[in-house]
Amino acid sequence: MSSYTEHITRVLTEDHEHPGVGTVAVLTFAPPEGEEKRPATLGPRSIDAVTGAIDAALDRAEAGEVQAIALTGTGRVFLAGADLSMFADPTAVSNVEAMTRAAHALQIRVRTSSVPVLAHLNGVALGGGLEVALMADVRTAPAGLKGLGVPETSLGILPGWGGTTLLQSVVGPETAVRMILEDPARDKQVGADEALEIGLIDEIAEDLDEALDEFAALIAAHVDVDESDTDIVDPSVVEAVAAASPIPGAWAGREAPLPGVDTPEAEALLDALDAAHGSAETRRTWAARLENQGAPAVARALDLLQKLPGSTLEDALAREADALAELVRTDAAAASMYSAELLRRGKPGRRPVDGAREIQRVGVAGAGLMAAQIAAQLALGLQVPVIMRDLDEATAAKGLAAAREVIAQTAARGRIDEETATTIAAALDATTDLQQLADCDLVLEAVPEVLTIKKSVFAELEGVLADDALLVTNTSSLSVTAMSEGLAHPERVVGLHFFNPVAKMPLVEVIHTEATDEATLATGLEVVRRLRKFAVRSADAPGFIVNRLLFRVLGGVLAPLDAGADPAEVDASLDALGLPMRPFALLDLVGLGVADHVGTVLQGELGDRFHASPGLSVMAEKSAHFTERGRDAVHPPVSPTVAEVFGADGAGTADGAGAAGSEASALVGDALLERVRDGLAEEIAIMLDDGVVERPEQIDLALILGAGFPRHRGGITPYLDATGTSQRVAGRSFHGEMFTRG
Repeated sequence: MSSYTEHITRVLTEDHEHPGVGTVAVLTFAPPEGEEKRPATLGPRSIDAVTGAIDAALDRAEAGEVQAIALTGTGRVFLAGADLSMFADPTAVSNVEAMTRAAHALQIRVRTSSVPVLAHLNGVALGGGLEVALMADVRTAPAGLKGLGVPETSLGILPGWGGTTLLQSVVGPETAVRMILEDPARDKQVGADEALEIGLIDEIAEDLDEALDEFAALIAAHVDVDESDTDIVDPSVVEAVAAASPIPGAWAGREAPLPGVDTPEAEALLDALDAAHGSAETRRTWAARLENQGAPAVARALDLLQKLPGSTLEDALAREADALAELVRTDAAAASMYSAELLRRGKPGRRPVDGAREIQRVGVAGAGLMAAQIAAQLALGLQVPVIMRDLDEATAAKGLAAAREVIAQTAARGRIDEETATTIAAALDATTDLQQLADCDLVLEAVPEVLTIKKSVFAELEGVLADDALLVTNTSSLSVTAMSEGLAHPERVVGLHFFNPVAKMPLVEVIHTEATDEATLATGLEVVRRLRKFAVRSADAPGFIVNRLLFRVLGGVLAPLDAGADPAEVDASLDALGLPMRPFALLDLVGLGVADHVGTVLQGELGDRFHASPGLSVMAEKSAHFTERGRDAVHPPVSPTVAEVFGADGAGTADGAGAAGSEASALVGDALLERVRDGLAEEIAIMLDDGVVERPEQIDLALILGAGFPRHRGGITPYLDATGTSQRVAGRSFHGEMFTRG
């Protein structure tokens, strides 16, 4: 029995008389009555409503009752695409084939319709919503529109309601290939300005009336009417265009959607498909690598695009339908839909967090690189005065300059206007005087990761701040509880662990101790919300979520190195996980000194299941790198220094390699991958049992956002369920039977 409840999209129909077009059947997509805040989406009954309404309008066109059809939406949404909650129900997924047939049948019928079709994209049009708009002959949108795209390959499927087939005829092959294959992986969507530039929309129009005027002018252009004489077209012009159509009964302004064999258009499409992805691999190599990592959607989309030249529309859509039907039932699709829903539910809300205190002035203790980044984000997000304090005047001044530069770069990227940037930058300041923090409602420390230093900073801050001012730490691994010891008010201490680089990383771990009161926790969550970042709550435990699991992985990789395993083989052993970079590149990114420190802290706090690597300590002392720098490659080559340090005469055979190192011996390949997976399953089970997090979903969201764990795996816990690791190691599936392979 299906557990899926569809919120059925309505289609409101009315006729609009336009002096240049005649009678226009205007179809408006709307959410269910009484649910106006919900976006209009496409489930089984919704797509019946949408296709049925357009079919009815086409019937009226054939009867001569209307001279054009216009599609639009309500509020800030045109059509938000397929209802993702549908995909969580296996029974509902079976509806996808019928929905695809309905969408494809309509695509084909519109191609032969006798009247032109307008889509005024008043708001978001994603996935299936944009594919409905691709049916139109003309597309318009208001200037400020954001949210156009086909994100399906990031969901384990492909644009299967006409997008893979038709998008290339609208925006050109190169842009279509980018939008289908690359933009989804980057969470990139298209706004109105770019849409106009690439041809996804034909004109900017602020509302439907203006869109119809532009529509009339574009119709005129198809019959060589002089637009300087008139901005509108007499209805007889529309009839003349229809009469001249090369397809019997079809509107003449409509172009063929698919390239012929051996045509310049076909050559352009094949050239776009063969273009390099990045600077070291072709798209096909990249797609094959993803397929080997359990993500077949990109490879299927590539194959469909390659077969378009010379196809009939019917054949191309049939192949598209077959591919979508197969993909929607894959493990990758189930996991990708799960992760997409995680991200949807976890994204920053629009309403303030209940119980949060008002923040009017913020302090940052420290003015180093991390402190400056955080200060800039606090200034941008909260738009209140922010003051940094450091013991050294030169450091304070340098930190202030760095924070203001972040704000200037934000303006340069168009995220805020110049006037706002100037105002925010002016509200930033730096000082060496502790007393200038006295009237702050919140002070965040971002000083060196040494417990004694952090405790002393908190102690001196408590001496000048009001009793209810928040003390916030950005520690990545130290105990927030230990930091609070000796304070008169430990209840106002909370951790906000930002990830580096702060501007780009969307995750903040919000750390609460047993003493943290509700108002402090709510205020910490509200600060993260206003910074438009994702907040994941964690109890105060060593390494919190991301670093604890990340260093379980890195320790598992370093242990075989310390036992004498071949460095290149070790580095390649975890490729099947699909992480954005190999372990050695990740170590270089984290910084070897930081990695050595965190690994040592975690081993001290949690025992020998965390490996503190002697070889890593030597590499850090040498200021060496694990990978060769300056080499442009997806997987940078391993530095020869690694073999020198970890070899027979190096640190790897030294005494004190640790229990994990002696146990692991020199595992590589699948054996090392299995050992790392086992370690992750063990650690996650401990974290859940100890109450570090309440639900596995928190771990999945944190690792997707904080460590780049691949979304097509759904997160780490679905992946461990699917491989059988969680059942074997932890004695249970983290998600019941949802991701367990039979």
